[in-house]
Amino acid sequence: MRKILAALLLSVVSLTSNAHELTSALGDSVQVSSKGSSTTVEYCPDNTCEVFTLSGASTSLPIQDFAFVYLFGVSEYIYLEPFQSNESSPAVQTVLARYRSDCPQQSARTAARCIVSLLAKRHAIQASFVRYDEGERNVVPISLTGYRHGT
Repeated sequence: MRKILAALLLSVVSLTSNAHELTSALGDSVQVSSKGSSTTVEYCPDNTCEVFTLSGASTSLPIQDFAFVYLFGVSEYIYLEPFQSNESSPAVQTVLARYRSDCPQQSARTAARCIVSLLAKRHAIQASFVRYDEGERNVVPISLTGYRHGT
């Protein structure tokens, strides 16, 4: 009985440790999905979304980190103001700490923008703004060119 209980506890702990800060910080307004070798993160607080996709043989950590820091440091959604104003939250500090050696951490928002640039350079991330109007899905690409060049 103890062995079964211990095995169950270990499986719960490993499932919990795989949860990313993105979903814990933003809840149901963010969805992470994988299809083949592509991982997509969608932040949809209303009938509009910011969508981030990473294709290729990779883990989902880079795209989830990218979405997290983009939504924290770049996005202009008014719904994100409470999230963006909580610079000392454990989720923010954990994600920023992963990139401490590459991005100065004087300000959490500045560090987040640096990480957006860093991850845009390292990975073929695609970003888009999606709006659902009158039953149609309208997609507008978000240029990451400036981030890819560090400007």
